[in-house]
Amino acid sequence: MEHAIDREPTPSNTTTTITPTVDMRVYRAGVIAGVLSFIAFLGVVKDLNALLDPGGRGEIAWGFLMVRYSSLQRVWFGFRFTDHAAWLATIPHLVLYAAAVYGLISLKRWGWYLLFGYVLYIPLSEWLYMFFYPLGYLTGMAYPEPILRGEWLFLLISFPLELSAAWLLWRYRQLFVG
Repeated sequence: MEHAIDREPTPSNTTTTITPTVDMRVYRAGVIAGVLSFIAFLGVVKDLNALLDPGGRGEIAWGFLMVRYSSLQRVWFGFRFTDHAAWLATIPHLVLYAAAVYGLISLKRWGWYLLFGYVLYIPLSEWLYMFFYPLGYLTGMAYPEPILRGEWLFLLISFPLELSAAWLLWRYRQLFVG
């Protein structure tokens, strides 16, 4: 909806003020892209710190925001990597997050495809990890009950959030890949 305010022309003031319209669909897609870009940026910062601190873990604090990092453990497709393998597995994470940030901010079509695929991959990897390690199907030994309960709680919280992000990306896909 466009609004215009007309003024009587005067010798010194002959301007017309127009309030621009806002397409709410584009606005919502931009908010989604901005939030996901920020999360991916935090992934870049976290992984850079993990690479620079091999064999370590720590926290980065920016005012009210705190990001934890670790190069001691990494998970890909449900499999846990530790020690030097975890440090090496940080590199693809870093590249993936950096590409997602660049692809979304620069409005690249491949950025949407990359992020959509990764957002679908995350719950798959989490569920595989749950079966392989906390439930013990890969190791033959399940985690103790309090830790197992924490893992289930994490899945119950993260799974709907990740599927919601995928659904929102899919819903506004025409604005990203259109």
